[in-house]
Amino acid sequence: MVNPSILIESLSRLELEPLLDLNRAIFDEERLINRYDHPDLIALMVTVDGIRAGFKVGYGKDDGVFFSAKGGILPVYRRIGLARKLLNSMMLKASELGYQTFRYDTLASKHKNMLIFGLKEGFDITAAEWMPQLEDYRIELSVSIPEYPARHPSKTEVLHSENQVPG
Repeated sequence: MVNPSILIESLSRLELEPLLDLNRAIFDEERLINRYDHPDLIALMVTVDGIRAGFKVGYGKDDGVFFSAKGGILPVYRRIGLARKLLNSMMLKASELGYQTFRYDTLASKHKNMLIFGLKEGFDITAAEWMPQLEDYRIELSVSIPEYPARHPSKTEVLHSENQVPG
């Protein structure tokens, strides 16, 4: 893939069908998130050369934290920076909505690459708990949105809105 055209789109609650399709393809699951009535729901989809490649969904929580609930990239499009672009786009939108903390959780064994990704991006582990029903540890990672650019290893595109369609 030489210089692909990458576009990140914001989708409304009524436009989530493409994300459901991606969710089935990436995770083999029907459920995207448990509820869609959260405050400040943000749904992003990334395309590469016009082809749907991945997504990220998050929302505001009662404690003033923005929570990234789910996201994924189709295997053929991994390792070209799309997850980072989605993270940066979502964090920019969360910042514009006034959120100061960005959080997500992952399963340590099942999704170990997401744990490594968060640590490389400057996130801190803020909680860990054994989930016997999943036979895995749920790891919560958080970062201060205002401090994120200084903690990010590659500061060139952090919280920058290029390649986005207004949403």
